[in-house]
Amino acid sequence: MAALAAVAALVAMPAFAGSNSTTLPNGAQLTVSINSPADGTQFLADGAPVSVPVSGTASIGVGNPQATFIYVFDASDSTASGVTGCVTVLQCEKTFFTALNTAATNSGSVNHVGLVVFGADAVQADMVPGDGDVALGAPADGNVPINSISNGFSIAQYTAKSGSGGATNYTAALQQVLLELNASTDSKKFVVFASDGVSNTGGAGFTAARDAVAATGAVVNTIAFGSQAACSGGSAGNLSDIAANGGTCTFVANPNDLPNLIPNLIGSTLTQVQMSVDGGTPTTLTTTPATPQPGPATVTYSTSTAGLGPGSHQICVKAFGTDVTGGSANVETCVTVKVYDLVLTPATASNELGSDHTHTVTATLLGPAGSVSGYHVSFTVGGKNAGATGTCVPASCNTDASGVVTFTYSVPVAPSSLGTDTITASVTLANPTGATDTETVVKHWVDTTAPIVTCVPTTNPSGNKIPPAGDNPASGQNPDGFYLLRAVDAVDPNPQIRVRDTDSSFVAGPYPSGTNIKLVQAPGATPETKPGPGVIDWEIKLKGDAVVTATDSSGNTSTVSCKVPPPPK
Repeated sequence: MAALAAVAALVAMPAFAGSNSTTLPNGAQLTVSINSPADGTQFLADGAPVSVPVSGTASIGVGNPQATFIYVFDASDSTASGVTGCVTVLQCEKTFFTALNTAATNSGSVNHVGLVVFGADAVQADMVPGDGDVALGAPADGNVPINSISNGFSIAQYTAKSGSGGATNYTAALQQVLLELNASTDSKKFVVFASDGVSNTGGAGFTAARDAVAATGAVVNTIAFGSQAACSGGSAGNLSDIAANGGTCTFVANPNDLPNLIPNLIGSTLTQVQMSVDGGTPTTLTTTPATPQPGPATVTYSTSTAGLGPGSHQICVKAFGTDVTGGSANVETCVTVKVYDLVLTPATASNELGSDHTHTVTATLLGPAGSVSGYHVSFTVGGKNAGATGTCVPASCNTDASGVVTFTYSVPVAPSSLGTDTITASVTLANPTGATDTETVVKHWVDTTAPIVTCVPTTNPSGNKIPPAGDNPASGQNPDGFYLLRAVDAVDPNPQIRVRDTDSSFVAGPYPSGTNIKLVQAPGATPETKPGPGVIDWEIKLKGDAVVTATDSSGNTSTVSCKVPPPPK
């Protein structure tokens, strides 16, 4: 049998709230959802693209059915005829329509069913138990009135009704069908009109009734079954003329074969589920149970995106479905996730502590444009200067419109500051995971600058007079040998001074800066030191000249010569 209708594919606009649905031409609801992540969820790339887990469901024929099916049942006297298998034609017809109604119940696409029984006239069956005489009811209640039809055109349930079976009146049946179609509020409407004979009465109103039914948009399929039936040849209208909106007339010679038509009359299939990211090429997802799945069905999926860098990313999942009308539909839902990454620079830096004791790091929150401001970044200093505090720009330590905040701190200019610090910056995302990105950089505080050492003439022991050098070049830079030893360092407040003999291995010291000495050159004597008189701290006897060395706490050294002539022979 031809499909109910060949219609254009239905495409639902994407939804951005995690779920969306559309309706197939047969009335089955097609739904797709993204259960996780929620729209607006924030993720951390943390130095490398992050893979975002995605899970959800897709379903067909589950939810709100939107179709009405009208069954048109021929109860004319000829249906009492015997037939092998079903016993009577009437029983074959009942077997077909109850099976069709069971399929409608199970399909998840049918909201209402109606039953029109005809012979020489036609009546609408009561389809709702215990609620008066109601022409449209739930599919689950439909088999009872169908099975209550008996020979002689009698309906026992849910309200007893009867008619005349002495003729075959298509027009009367169509007029009752039209009333039920107009009463239906469902968006999809279908009619299955079956007869075991050709029309022989009611022809005057046939064309008008047929056209009115077709004008409702209902898909009408007709079935001519049995040896006396045909799609054409009636005197008061033909079954082939009743078929409308893509429906067809099908001839079934043996009434026992009527149920074979059901798969072509109702049903839908969830064919596949796909995911795309940022409008890229979609990938087909593995589902549980695997697609394709006949409806009604619900499948689940769980997958992950490829790695996503900082920015805003749209994740879309689309479900595809088909039905026996030949129609197809797809429906898409999308969520937007935001990926962030905190970057801290410079990764490493060295400062000459003696000339610069301040350091600044810059934290930059990479992420969606316009969505990187106002995030609080906390800074901590560890390592050699652990616990050092500083200031931020902006002062709140919240990122500015560009996602940037700087942190500046200073350390004392002292040997205790020398070494390696770690500066850690942390930011916590808000929606909804509370994930924290922590980045650490390194700062080296170094001292490679040597102290400045001097050896200058100083006063005699009385402290009142600096002896003059004299005019004889042989007398040396300071013939009396009184010197003030000084050392100044950019970091170390107390560099150590030592005096080395150029003609021996003797080294005197260490001495603090500001030490007064008396140098004595005695080439044949044993080098020695002893306390000096008056303001002179030390008297140093050397074989040769004096080389004065200053060393700071970092091991940097500088030297200067101090000379004095040996005593006369």
